[in-house]
Amino acid sequence: MKKALGFAFIAAILSTSSTITAFATAKAGTACSKAGLTSIVSGKKYTCSKLGNKLIWDKGIEVSSKVFPATPTSFANLYQNRSGIAYAAWKSTADSIAQGKSNIVELKIYIGPNTIPPKYKTPEIALSLVSRAFSKYKTPENVQIIQYSLRDIKWAENKLKSILDENMYNELNRNENGHLVDSNCTKTDCFGAKQVSTNSGIAFILQGVPLGNNNDPLRIARWELGQLEAHEFMHAMQRATITGQQTKEWPNRWIIEGSAELAQNLVMSYKSYEEYLKWRKLDSKDLYGINTRITKAFMTNYLDINYIEDCSDSYNPCYQYNLGSRIIEILVALKGPGVMLDLFKESALQGFGPAFESIFNISWSEAAPIINRTIVELFQSGE
Repeated sequence: MKKALGFAFIAAILSTSSTITAFATAKAGTACSKAGLTSIVSGKKYTCSKLGNKLIWDKGIEVSSKVFPATPTSFANLYQNRSGIAYAAWKSTADSIAQGKSNIVELKIYIGPNTIPPKYKTPEIALSLVSRAFSKYKTPENVQIIQYSLRDIKWAENKLKSILDENMYNELNRNENGHLVDSNCTKTDCFGAKQVSTNSGIAFILQGVPLGNNNDPLRIARWELGQLEAHEFMHAMQRATITGQQTKEWPNRWIIEGSAELAQNLVMSYKSYEEYLKWRKLDSKDLYGINTRITKAFMTNYLDINYIEDCSDSYNPCYQYNLGSRIIEILVALKGPGVMLDLFKESALQGFGPAFESIFNISWSEAAPIINRTIVELFQSGE
């Protein structure tokens, strides 16, 4: 009897030892002992799977032990759950991209003969991600990107003229005060991009490519990671929501630019929340700290509808981008990424106040103080 027990005990040890060894040595493509076994090694979970007649560890998937903060669900708990705003906005956008599809039909890219192309070589990916994030909304089907340096401004103008009829070119040029192409450049260099759309449905992205480092703190994100293309295509998506409709007013600048600034980071960082936080922090670096200009009094003025319509010189116009994106981030955290286009469209069609209340079931006068308190606390605490 003792002999039998001893044998069973030894067998149990061998069995346990085998399992421990298999777990400890899990590596993609190597042999494993039993289908369905799992092992976590260096932050990856591997599963033993059958491939033909062999059992091998699969490629593994990333696992995270990080606990994310509670996310807000309404303005009633927005301030309380403010630490979860960034994650809620990122996660809802990543989910939309995973579930969506691109609706872009035609994309053409023209590069000036004297222009060194941006380091980001695949604007198709950036535009596709924006379209996927908003796949339930109208996407411009015909997109044309014109990239030009300071030496190719005339070339870019001629390229536009070769695509458009004279009346349409003149109308677009007139809308840009006669500087349709060269407004992206100074006398010494080009520095950015703009988006214009035609009545026939062509969405142009006019991209002034700098000759060198233009000291933009987000230079890598914009010029090497595709955020610039995503930003401008978000503007094309905005315009598409109101094409052919009678508008009442042009949406506030922080809605227009804040949404594009937020979307560029959300879609291009959709695979990594940490990547999203990195560029979010850098974009807002001038707004943080106990001595930040983003105070309750400042935000009261900034969030006043009539005040910001004036685009007053009393605040940095760049705040339409970075501060605007943080306000929009709150709205996305509550309603998902589609709210960026919904708010733009409804603001244009019925005015901002009625549009906001129809989407959030709370008046702007009630919501603005909550946003004010939340934004100020986030920046003062460095979040």
